[in-house]
Amino acid sequence: MLRSLLTLALISSLPLMADDTRTFQLDVHRVGPTFEGHVKGLQDGKPLSVDLQTDFGIQKESTKIGFGLEYQGPRFGLELSAEEQDYRGHNFIQKDVQINGSTFHAGAMVDSTVKLKDYTLNWTIRALKWPQFWIGIDLGARIWELDMTASAFEPLTTAYVPPVSQKVPLPIPQLGLSTGFDAFDGRLVGRGFYHLLSYKGASYHHVGADLRFFPLKWLGVRIFTDTEKLDVPNHSIKDDLEVRLDRQGTGFGVVLRW
Repeated sequence: MLRSLLTLALISSLPLMADDTRTFQLDVHRVGPTFEGHVKGLQDGKPLSVDLQTDFGIQKESTKIGFGLEYQGPRFGLELSAEEQDYRGHNFIQKDVQINGSTFHAGAMVDSTVKLKDYTLNWTIRALKWPQFWIGIDLGARIWELDMTASAFEPLTTAYVPPVSQKVPLPIPQLGLSTGFDAFDGRLVGRGFYHLLSYKGASYHHVGADLRFFPLKWLGVRIFTDTEKLDVPNHSIKDDLEVRLDRQGTGFGVVLRW
C-alpha cells in the first residue's frame, strides 16, 4: 500500500513539474526597420514598376506599436506577432513609374506613402534539449502587406496626377533552425534563428536574435533584431511579377510572463 501511494504521489507530481517549464508571454514593442527594394511587372493584371528608394526616396516616418504572444513549453513553442511601419517619400523621378496602371512620367515630383504590415506565425519544435539549452526546427509563415500610395506633379506640363494606391500581399512560408537558452533561473532568456526558403528560383532569408531579461518573474524587457531578404525573379513563383525587398531593424519591448 505504501509503495502504491508513493508511486501515485510521484505520478501526480509529474504534470506539476512539467507545468513549471510552460509559460505564456505577452509583449508590446516598437521596431522601425529600414525598407528598400523594388517591385516590377503586373499585379492584378495592371502594370506596376517602382523602386522604393530610387523612385520614391522613402524615409521612415512613424512606427506603430507591435504586439506579440508566445507559448513556450518543454517540447515546442508557438509565436504570434503583428507590426506596422509607415514610410514617406518626396522625390523627382528619373524614369517612368507605374502604380495600379497609372504612369508617373520621368521628371515629375512624386509624393508617396508606403505602409508595411507584417504578421508572424511560428511553431518551434525543440528537437534537441539540454538543461539550459535547446536546438529546434521552425515551421510557420510570415505575411507582408505592402500598401503604396503616390501622387505626382509634372512641371513641364503642369499636370497633376491624383493619388493612386496599390496593395501587394506577400505571404512567405517559414522553415529553418532556431536555438535558445535560459540562465539565472529563467531571468535571462535568449533565442536565435535562421530561416531559408528556395523555390523555383525565388529565395528568402530571415535571420534574427531575441534577448529577454526579467528583473521580476512576471515582468521583463526585450531587445531583438532581424534581417529579411526576399528575391522573387520574374517567371519564378509569379510569372509576371519581380519582387526584391530588404528589411532590417532592431526593436525594444516590455514583456509580461505568466
